[in-house]
Amino acid sequence: MPFQEHTRSTGKRLTYTIEYDDGEYFIHRDGIMKKAFPDPLAAGMDPHEAKAHLMLRMAIADIECLSGMDE
Repeated sequence: MPFQEHTRSTGKRLTYTIEYDDGEYFIHRDGIMKKAFPDPLAAGMDPHEAKAHLMLRMAIADIECLSGMDE
């Protein structure tokens, strides 16, 4: 599974690791999972649209607004 690091542009500017693939992404910081998005159907997404590049963009957006996680 590919991964990428992303540093939040506001707040404490912490760096998160994003593991992503078609239909799923996982956000970690300091080895602790902060958020998991393992099933596009559960979120009401069409699995055919849930490609890896979209999952990466969604994970970055979640990090920037701290959606579903703490800093």
